[in-house]
Amino acid sequence: MSTIEKTFFGKMPDGQEVSLFRMTNEIGSIAEVTNYGGRLVRILVPDKNGSLTSVIKGFDSLEGYLTDTTFLGAICGRFANRIAKAKFFADGDEYTVTSNDGDNCLHGGAKGFNAQVLDASIDGESLVLSYLCKDQEEGFPGNLKVEVTYSWSETNELSIQIIANTDKATPINITNHAYFNLNGKGQILDHKLKINATRFIPIYPDAIPTGEVRFVKDTAFDFIQAKAIGQDINDKDEQLKNGTGYDHCFVLNKDEFGDLVMAADAFSTESGIGLRVYTTMPGVQFYSGNYLTSVVPGHEGKLYEARQAFCLEPEFFPDSPNQSGFPCCILQPKETFQHTIIFQFY
Repeated sequence: MSTIEKTFFGKMPDGQEVSLFRMTNEIGSIAEVTNYGGRLVRILVPDKNGSLTSVIKGFDSLEGYLTDTTFLGAICGRFANRIAKAKFFADGDEYTVTSNDGDNCLHGGAKGFNAQVLDASIDGESLVLSYLCKDQEEGFPGNLKVEVTYSWSETNELSIQIIANTDKATPINITNHAYFNLNGKGQILDHKLKINATRFIPIYPDAIPTGEVRFVKDTAFDFIQAKAIGQDINDKDEQLKNGTGYDHCFVLNKDEFGDLVMAADAFSTESGIGLRVYTTMPGVQFYSGNYLTSVVPGHEGKLYEARQAFCLEPEFFPDSPNQSGFPCCILQPKETFQHTIIFQFY
């Protein structure tokens, strides 16, 4: 059984109040979420000595998130990851959305879900956040109703259930952008990582997919067997150069779209803490925190720096609206988008 406590977290520039929701399970582990961008603020789980350890990056107040440019812990949408040239077609009509990453659209535009104050309610042991993304917000078509439900179990599983409906055909790709460090501090290059994927998606230097799907075998992208994140990160691989490290989508091994599968398994020998990520989506973006930075100190009292955390973002493939060979990400009226993410700590 989990309890949820609501507290004041800060005020937006327009005076709107933002809340923090602390979920505590029966063994004392904690998961904190704010309704500003649906952001995971803190997760505390016991290490191998039984001491509670903070395993994600975050800030102690709203101020840090208002200055954040790295989507720390956020729900990203309407379309997470990138859309090339900030243009796409949906049902035969061309749309231009906000370009906020060079010529491309990243994580929903200049003011995506990550920068919105979401409606919040407590439903038993779950936190429910909802948002109406209006037609033409950031240039996207259709009124999109989104509901995100967080549940924190006694076995240290954080379940994120995402549901969305639209009244006009629209691309959709909603995920969580948590930054993990299972040591609680320092860099993450010694973390062992396994990814359930025999293929990945190569990118151009601007991080837009080339359209190819490439096998990981005999490359630095082979995480079929667990290895240290830093083992091959400095290899002379064009793809590592293009991503300034790992910033690539991996094609998950699964039989059917919508099946819940384990996407990745990370482990720290230093803390003895492990993380398994489960998803119903076809891909997971592995990002080695190459551009992690902050202008406000994080939980550790210091500014965040590159490769002090990694991300595992379950999602559709980047630029899916413009890539005919990728799984379809267009949500139609009368359809329901459903996505399950589970962060299981062990």
